[in-house]
This record gives sequence, C-alpha cells and structure tokens, in this order.
Amino acid sequence: MNTTGREYALALFETAYESGNIDDIRNNIRSLKRLFKEMPEYIEFLSNPGIPKSERMDALREAFEGKVDDVLYSFLAVMTERADMGSFFDAYKEFEHMYEDFKKFTYAEITSAVELTDEEKAKIVAKLEKITGKTVRPRYKINPALMGGITVTANGMFFDGSVRKNLKNLEKEIS
Repeated sequence: MNTTGREYALALFETAYESGNIDDIRNNIRSLKRLFKEMPEYIEFLSNPGIPKSERMDALREAFEGKVDDVLYSFLAVMTERADMGSFFDAYKEFEHMYEDFKKFTYAEITSAVELTDEEKAKIVAKLEKITGKTVRPRYKINPALMGGITVTANGMFFDGSVRKNLKNLEKEIS
C-alpha cells in the first residue's frame, strides 16, 4: 500500500465522517471503483501530467460534478489537480478498511472443498465473529483442490484447515 493512497483515504474518511454522509460516500466510491476498473484509460487521462490541468479538470467536472456527493467530488478533484488519480485504487482499498473498522464489520473469504451446509456456515461465522470481535460478512468459494476442510481469510488473518495442508505437513514429517 502506498502512503499517498493512505493519506488520500484518511482525508476522505475524515471529511465523509464529518459530513454525516459516510454511507452514501462509500456507496459512491464503490461505484466509481467499478467504473474506473472498466475504463482504466480514464484514470490514465486524469493522471497524465502531460495533459493540461484545465482539460483534466473539465473532464472530471463534466463526468461527476453534481452526480456524486460533493465531498467525493472534491476528493477526485484534488487527485486530478495533482495528476495523482493513479492512487485512486490504493485510496479506495484503505477507505474500505477504515469504513469496515468504523462499522465494526469485516469480510471473510471462506473456501471449502465442497458446498457447506447452512449449519456449518453459521458455526464458522459465529467463530470468526468471536475471534475478530466484528460482524462477519462471509463470501463463500468452493475449491475441490483443498480435498476437505476449509481456508479462511478475514481481518488480515489466514487460517488453513484444509486436508491438503495437513497432508503436506504429514509429508514433511515423514521425509
């Protein structure tokens, strides 16, 4: 994570919090992230110091002024003025982390070899909530290569309880 992205995210988060529109701003920035992923050339244009600042600002104004929250528009304008829109995705990731901490929730990616039952899912989520102290919003994946068990990535932690890992550990012990 670059420090510039973190600084932008912190400024956006603090301003969004003070404005009382943090949820709307979060929804807007998530939409922008999807849009910018589909149109990387737009980010490149706004970041290009070889393009006059007035042209970059006009393009930003035309696309977003009055269409996103004023706080978010100001955030985009500062990054565009500085030809630093290349930091947008880093700033977005940091903002998401700050928002999750603020809202006391975290996402968990739970991967299993087979589809989990509703009861198994509930037990895993309950355990993760106890460990993290946050509300867990799970995303489930299936990966038959695990051979059994699960892997979990949540709140900066990784847990590997897969059969594949246990077999690898056993192999190390034997050799």
